[in-house]
Amino acid sequence: MRRIGTPPRIAALTLASALLAAGALAGAATPASAQTTAVRMDYTCTTSAGPAVQLTVWVVGGLPDDGAGPNSVARHEPAFIDVDLDLRELRPVLTIPGGVRLDTDSTAVLDAHITGPDGTRTTQAPFTISPTWLTTTQGTAVRAAGAFPVQYFSTPGEYSLHVDDLALTLRPKRADGTSLGTVTASCSHDPAQTDLLGTVTSQGAIFERPPRPDGLRVVSTTPTSVTLAWEGYSWWFPVYGYDVYLDSGHAGLVTEKQVTLTGLTPDKQHRAKVVSRDTIGVRSATSQGLIFTLPPA
Repeated sequence: MRRIGTPPRIAALTLASALLAAGALAGAATPASAQTTAVRMDYTCTTSAGPAVQLTVWVVGGLPDDGAGPNSVARHEPAFIDVDLDLRELRPVLTIPGGVRLDTDSTAVLDAHITGPDGTRTTQAPFTISPTWLTTTQGTAVRAAGAFPVQYFSTPGEYSLHVDDLALTLRPKRADGTSLGTVTASCSHDPAQTDLLGTVTSQGAIFERPPRPDGLRVVSTTPTSVTLAWEGYSWWFPVYGYDVYLDSGHAGLVTEKQVTLTGLTPDKQHRAKVVSRDTIGVRSATSQGLIFTLPPA
C-alpha cells in the first residue's frame, strides 16, 4: 500500500523501457524542449528618439518538457523557460541613410506574470539582441534571445504565463562602428489583448533519472565554431554520454563533458543545451539553456 502523501515514482527501468520502444537506446535523440508556443503582441512605445511608435512583437516561448507529458515539470525540480522576441518595424525609429547595425550591447526586458495554484507572481526576462543590419529597404525583423529566471512550481497544477510590458535599450552603430547613441523605448499593450504565452503543468511525481548537467559555458569561439563545456553527474548507473542541442536541433552525442561545434554561421546568435544519458538509456532533464553569439568573420 502506498503511503498517503508519498508522491508516485517513475522508476528508471520503466523509463528505459519507454525509451527503448522509442528507439532511444539505439541512439535516437529526443527533443531538448517542448513544442514552442507564441503570442503576437501589439505595443505602443514611447521612445527617446521622438514620438510614440507602434511595434509588433512575436513572443516565442520554449516551455519546459521535463515531466510526463508536454509542457510539464516535476514540482520539486527547477523549471527553465526560454523566450525569444521577433520585433517588427523598428526601421522608422532607427534607420538613417546608409543603414545602422545593432549588436549584443542592445538589450530588452520583458515583464510577465505567472498565475497558478499558489497565486500570481511577477517575473522579468532579459534579452540580448542578435546582430542585425537595418536599412530603409531591408532588415524588417530584429530578433533577441533570453530566458526567465529559474522558476519552481511547488504546488501541483497548471500555471499560465502571461506577457506584459516591454522595455528596449538600443545602441545603433554606423557601418564603420561609430556609435549613434542610445535609443530607449517603454512599450505597453492594450489590456484587452490576449497575452497568454502558454501553460506549464506541475506534477507531483518523482522522476528517477540522472541529474541534469549544469554549468554550461562557452570555452572559446571563432567566427564559425564554438567550444562548450559543462558539469555532469552520475547516479545509479554510469553516464554513457551527453546529447548536445543547438537551436533545438540535435547536434550530436559526446562522451566527454566538452564539445566543439563547427560549420556555424559567423555573427549569429545561438542557444545550446545538454542532456545526460546513462548506460541503460535513461535521460536527464534538460540543462538550462546557454545563449551566445559568434564573432563576425
